[in-house]
Amino acid sequence: MVDLKKEEMGEDISFAPLADWLLGPVRMALLETALDLQVADILAETGDPKVIATRLGADPGNLNFFLDALTTVGLATKSNGYYANSPLAAKYLRRDSETYLGGLIRHLQQMQHRNLPQLKELLLSGPPPVRKEHRLDDPLHWKRSARDLACYQKAGIAQLAADLVASLPEWPALRRMLDLGGGPGIIGLSIVRRHPEMTGALCDLPPVIEVAREEIAVSGMAHRMTLYPGNYNEIPFGSGYDLIWASHTLYFAKDLRALMGKLLDALQPGGIFISFHEGLTDERTQPPPYVLSRLSLALEGQDTTFEAGQIAEAALAAGFAELETRTADIPMGQVRVDILRKAGV
Repeated sequence: MVDLKKEEMGEDISFAPLADWLLGPVRMALLETALDLQVADILAETGDPKVIATRLGADPGNLNFFLDALTTVGLATKSNGYYANSPLAAKYLRRDSETYLGGLIRHLQQMQHRNLPQLKELLLSGPPPVRKEHRLDDPLHWKRSARDLACYQKAGIAQLAADLVASLPEWPALRRMLDLGGGPGIIGLSIVRRHPEMTGALCDLPPVIEVAREEIAVSGMAHRMTLYPGNYNEIPFGSGYDLIWASHTLYFAKDLRALMGKLLDALQPGGIFISFHEGLTDERTQPPPYVLSRLSLALEGQDTTFEAGQIAEAALAAGFAELETRTADIPMGQVRVDILRKAGV
């Protein structure tokens, strides 16, 4: 008779994770409803639940339950029966904030949750046909999301990128940079703005470049930024760069090694290429934020995740001389930062 130890039988394993998973849909429903009813905008004006109920045409009792639950999940505060925005809601859920993420949340929700009701069916039948507007390679998909991405980049990612680049020993000597597939261009703008002698360039699809053009004009830095509208696999995007930055965009490389060669040629001797992407580990089962958030896309045949080291290996194979790897923590999960250097003269 086999004598199993207690830990092998799982007797010391709590089912707390399962209980917490049951609350996930409740949290998402609260967030959805708060966005639908523009609650953060209302709480910026009044915290009186009676006034809020009148404005929304809501049942007073159920409204109180709802606002209490928003307070529980950190989207509101409550004092003496009155409510207000939490700092989280004030920064990211008010529509007049430049870091409003309501649109981005809706966009990501649509991508990440679209196929979950059909999970069992997709396991049995395989990937379904994907409507054009849901394809990640559809330029109109990115045109619709470009303004939301601008808010996302303004919500800390651009600052993080600028800090990272400024930490490089080569920073004082950098003069020209390219933001490859940079979307609305906030990251490139932040890097260039930090360096008084730097000029920049941005390459992305034409519909996205139109949004970037507006952001650059508002920033007052049009004289320091060059735009290259087009697919980076196909068009020339300049040369003589000291720095090329690419964050969450290399999924659309038709031939990753060939693109790395193109980037290498675009750099000055001693130039730097920085890849800012996730890297799956443990046989593609970690980290959880990337595996779970992209499951819906993967089930429909649009798996876009990179394994750890995949980009760096392609770059080294293309001729980059040196690799330095760091990690960065962002709200979406940990990112692998590959810093690749071209050989000097």
